[in-house]
Amino acid sequence: MADLDRLLADGDLDGLLRLVDDACDGGDWSTLEGIATRSRAAVERGHQLWPAADHAEHRLALQAPAELAAAAVLRDATTFGVAPLAEVAASRLAWSDLEPHLPVDSGALRAVVAHERVARGEDLTGVDLGGDIDDDPLGLPLRLTAWEPTAMTPTIGPYGVDDPVPPAGILEPSPATAAGPPAGPEAEQARRALRDLASAWTDHSDGSATTVAVAGGGPAAVAAVADGDMRLRELAPDEGFGLMAWLGASAGAHGRRRGAARGRFEAWWCAAALTGLDDADGWPPDADELGEAVAELRWWRWDDRARPAGWFLGLAVEDPLDGIAWALAANDRAV
Repeated sequence: MADLDRLLADGDLDGLLRLVDDACDGGDWSTLEGIATRSRAAVERGHQLWPAADHAEHRLALQAPAELAAAAVLRDATTFGVAPLAEVAASRLAWSDLEPHLPVDSGALRAVVAHERVARGEDLTGVDLGGDIDDDPLGLPLRLTAWEPTAMTPTIGPYGVDDPVPPAGILEPSPATAAGPPAGPEAEQARRALRDLASAWTDHSDGSATTVAVAGGGPAAVAAVADGDMRLRELAPDEGFGLMAWLGASAGAHGRRRGAARGRFEAWWCAAALTGLDDADGWPPDADELGEAVAELRWWRWDDRARPAGWFLGLAVEDPLDGIAWALAANDRAV
């Protein structure tokens, strides 16, 4: 620990970051944990070393044995990490590896790790997340329902996250479609929920999100927000739902990921609003009822004559029973 003591005393941020790499390369997890836990306190001596602490916590969650990875999650101390440490640890370690090191009284963080594993397809039915309602801030079933796709998860590396917009597939030119008239106030809550899926893009990156709700079908909703010459591809309901979950988890080009567990929650929340089940008693809505309602909607992926590249997601949803449709255009700047 002599090198660590010296680097902390000197306030040598570059040296600490090099020491993080050396510790990971050598499996020196005690030194890595020392960087994580001691660098932040250097502010008392006038040194701003929290970037080294954040990076060390990320590397512990990503590479260290389960006990130390879980300890990093429980500290939950990162300021500008590239992804939630609960997701980083859950991206490589099963619940059985992490659970012994996440006490029931650790509250919401234990629950979020569990939900990250569920989003990746692990069935945790019956797992004890604690007795207080605040112990599980998401409240979703601890297994994927039959109608839910496994989360589209990123590649999390030592220095960043690779999470590009999912490929759009083959979009076909659409005949000229008149934009539908605005829908009534009953569609407004769902429109806001659809826009909120992209809130990490708009609030923490350089992105923007536009949503509309119209009386009519999906193509009419797209026409209300697109810049002419639309291209469309109709989606299966699970693909549409999966894109909502991906967007809810995404950081956009420059933000901080919210995580697959949060993305799944946002998709459930938005689906409940789109189907009118957000007025049901309690949370979450009945899984089977929500799944049936999601299957009754029609879904589209779209773009327009600008042929947006990179960070663009065009999504449209139609409720054919009520004659209402919504469209979302989410953009972010990659540079």
